[in-house]
Amino acid sequence: MVGREAPTLPKLRSDWASTGNTKSGWPQFLEAVQLHGLRGWTGQQIELRFPVVAIAGENGSGKSTILKAAAAAYKPSGKSSDVTVRDFSPDDFFPSTPWENVSGVRLEYRVRRGDDVGNHSLRKASARWRGMPERPQRQMYFLDISRTQPVDTLIGYGKVARVELATNASAININADYLGILSRVLGRSYKAGSLVRDARGKQVGIVEFEGNTYSNFHQGAGEDATTDLMALLQDAPRHSLILIDEVEASLHPRAQRRLMTELIKLAADRRLQLVVTTHSPYVLEQLPAEARIYLRTTRDGLREPIYGVTPDYALSLMDDESHPELYLYCEDDRAVPLIEGMIRATDPALIARVKVVPVGPAGTVRMLGSLMSEDRLPEQGLGVLDADQPAAPGCVRLPGPAKPPEVALFGAMEEANFVSIAERLGVRAGDLMDAVEDACRLPEHHTWTKRTAEGLGGTMRTAKVWEAFTDVWIKDVLSEADRMAFMEAITSRLPQVGASGAA
Repeated sequence: MVGREAPTLPKLRSDWASTGNTKSGWPQFLEAVQLHGLRGWTGQQIELRFPVVAIAGENGSGKSTILKAAAAAYKPSGKSSDVTVRDFSPDDFFPSTPWENVSGVRLEYRVRRGDDVGNHSLRKASARWRGMPERPQRQMYFLDISRTQPVDTLIGYGKVARVELATNASAININADYLGILSRVLGRSYKAGSLVRDARGKQVGIVEFEGNTYSNFHQGAGEDATTDLMALLQDAPRHSLILIDEVEASLHPRAQRRLMTELIKLAADRRLQLVVTTHSPYVLEQLPAEARIYLRTTRDGLREPIYGVTPDYALSLMDDESHPELYLYCEDDRAVPLIEGMIRATDPALIARVKVVPVGPAGTVRMLGSLMSEDRLPEQGLGVLDADQPAAPGCVRLPGPAKPPEVALFGAMEEANFVSIAERLGVRAGDLMDAVEDACRLPEHHTWTKRTAEGLGGTMRTAKVWEAFTDVWIKDVLSEADRMAFMEAITSRLPQVGASGAA
């Protein structure tokens, strides 16, 4: 999957880098949540490193638990008549029941308020939660998955809507700005929208589209959930904390991307902090690496956060489409054809037994390598670092000089190699060498392949250029000894086909 960051992301990234936690930036910020003694959590810390963070993982991995713990971190500031603002207690989310006794639990928080960073905790050693009065103040909104109402909750509710809500409740009109957001997300031109809500929080969303006015009883689930979200966001004060469980709920991929684009813009404009959970790679690809977290469950049932994951990595773990014997976790899409090319050049049959997955920056590869070296993950895997990275447990480095892949490959090519690459691309060798020479003048090596493709004109794809370079480098430049040493690290992790267990 090719990542497509949100078009609104550069402004948020720039604002965050320049203003940070100053008064003009995000002076209120929940920096970390740590959980002890609860649903497989034994002190692991979740760090929130960007104003908009998405947490992904399989069902039961602990995503919602993090949001619920975060929802109890603050108490509302001042008095509010808004029924969507609640003072949540951990008992609202983690109660003792006839089937489980919640005790020996501690929730810890690192909270920034301007230049001051403080730590506070909520503790339940036995019967009662302690630490509630000491929580800092901040407006916080929590939208759980129940906002997409199952049909059995609507049955019989129509009468309540007609009799009670229609006569004893107030309407919150969605203003023009947020009606515009609703229209852009769902790809429909809404003329009006409102939320009818009573004092208990019972509510019905209403929209007008193409001359028809209809309530959430006649809306699609995604339309209903997004209408409710717009009504909440327009009234959320500046610097609020917004927590959204399964942010993509009932939205198709285009709408998911549009929603994240709008949320990122709102985070920049209103200095909001948003933490969302998701199962969607379309949500993850809108965000930078520092805003993506994946929750793994280790062999012993513990939670392990992995930071900076790619959408491809998240999708590969949440999908059973393939069953490789060995996962090869590399940094990015540039490493994939290098690894697969070396496998094909050595033993093409091995391709069916492995899966190469770009997971994110070198730190993410090293983290996964460490977990795999300790046999803490359920699958067999090996981290593959770029050649310019230091050695790390559970990892192997790409062969070749200790340079980034583009620098190593572009710098290794001689005239005969350029002729071979040009034949693969169907261009003249002279034109290719001119395009490469121009590209290598750019200071950022990650842009060289794209610039070369642009220099060749027409519809030349960047991926095609890179694959041609990797093919020639593996075939004509890389030494057999270096290739075989790299392959030995991979084959040593694979089960021996046809091996007998008999002595």
